[in-house]
Amino acid sequence: MSHAGDRPVTFDLPGPEYEEVTWIHNEHGSSSSSPLSRTARVPSAPPAAGDELPRQISVNSYGYSRADDWPLKSTLPFHLQDGELPEDDGDILDWRERCLPLVDEVVAEIDGFDPASVVRGAWRGVIEAQQSRFSEVSTLVHGTAVYGAQIFAEVFAERYVREFGAERQAEGLALLQGFSNISTDRAADLWDLGRIARRSAAVMLAIESGALPPGNDNDEVAAEFRDGFESALDRYGHMNPLGMEDTPTWREDISVPLSMIWQYGMEGDDRSPRIVEQVAMARRRELEAELTAAADESPAAAELIMLLPYAQHIGPVTEDHNLLADQMILNASRNRWLKVGEMLLERGGVEDASDVFYYEFDELLELLENNTPLGAKELAARKEQIARWRSVIPPAVIGKGARIDHGTGAEIVVTGMAAAAGSYTGRARVVRKMTEANVLEEGDVLVCDITIPAWTPYFAVIGAVVTNIGSILAHGAIVAREFGIPAVVATGDGTSVIPDGAIVTVDGTAGTVTVVGD
Repeated sequence: MSHAGDRPVTFDLPGPEYEEVTWIHNEHGSSSSSPLSRTARVPSAPPAAGDELPRQISVNSYGYSRADDWPLKSTLPFHLQDGELPEDDGDILDWRERCLPLVDEVVAEIDGFDPASVVRGAWRGVIEAQQSRFSEVSTLVHGTAVYGAQIFAEVFAERYVREFGAERQAEGLALLQGFSNISTDRAADLWDLGRIARRSAAVMLAIESGALPPGNDNDEVAAEFRDGFESALDRYGHMNPLGMEDTPTWREDISVPLSMIWQYGMEGDDRSPRIVEQVAMARRRELEAELTAAADESPAAAELIMLLPYAQHIGPVTEDHNLLADQMILNASRNRWLKVGEMLLERGGVEDASDVFYYEFDELLELLENNTPLGAKELAARKEQIARWRSVIPPAVIGKGARIDHGTGAEIVVTGMAAAAGSYTGRARVVRKMTEANVLEEGDVLVCDITIPAWTPYFAVIGAVVTNIGSILAHGAIVAREFGIPAVVATGDGTSVIPDGAIVTVDGTAGTVTVVGD
């Protein structure tokens, strides 16, 4: 149970039969969905024959997935058989050429949608057709590119340990790092803006308050910053920090990217994302040379060399598909619903265009077709309910796997998966959601539920990361290794056990987090 103020927010499963299964809060359900987002989705596949429980459930509108084990041994939604690999490895090598044209096509369709063109009686068919197009894109991107990259990476990591021993797992993972991707490019672009901002106290003061510096032809730094920021918004403005259709993007709320830029402006040059990327790249090339030499003597090492180019797509695919596909689709869908809301606002059906997000799909259809709105009290209650659910960090695990034992004794030691090697001691900052990450200061230890690609710029600020869920090939682990900071993931309840502000030691080699002081 978690608490928001004096009102408890419970995370109860639908029935006792669910208690005997492990349910894990999944990365793509990292925030609580609005009623419209939850109910307008294409229905998921029913349980397999003989299986009474679904693979996915919603608890307080947070997504949970069934898992056979905890912590997760795999990021995949299915289990690999030993040595199983995709028959068509080209799915990885040309995923952009195959996937992104369809993304662009569907985004253009939805962005061009005119609600006024829909005749009475046709709303359900129009929206369901749009949702099917979203599903088509998601299936293509995730079903081939993302899952394919994960398969190759997991098989490579497993075989590397089998060949060289568990004590060298970190080296095997380092072979998958050191590649440019759009998330690190974004961090570097924001870093450059931070370098500009730090040249002017007036610019730093403005962006610290969440506003652009005033336009002034006599202030060259302010003009340069504004131009650079506009260019960044052209490329990244569709980013949604919470990944929810009902929450604003960077373009709508510039305070989030400005906060990142301000933090970058406060840091020394040695923290540049470009520097850490070069370090990871140099280490990877060194290890590639060692593996190539080992292949002359070992058939197993030779097989690893053959697998490596495919496994090395894990970082770029994990990061790039989010910004180039997931976020683009999410932004188009948000714009679509807001257009519907604006039309209803003109009709007098809603008091604010964003009210549409608090309608369930069938209720919105009833409003569109028959002008039947929700009552003001019901609408207000739903808004308050979503706000309460989002004010807490959801349990990482519900059901059987939720029984976490931290042992006895006065010392607090949280155990998870060793995801990025190294040890670091610093102040813990428990962050509930990314829009509150502006509390982070240089060298803090980020303690959170899960990180998604929107968090990446903060990895150039923090000294280590600890998450409730994840795995060694999930986003947080990949980015932590890219930035060269220790990471412990899949702690289960690190956010509730580790006190905010405590001094902690994160051992990313052993997979432990120890509270060492107040």
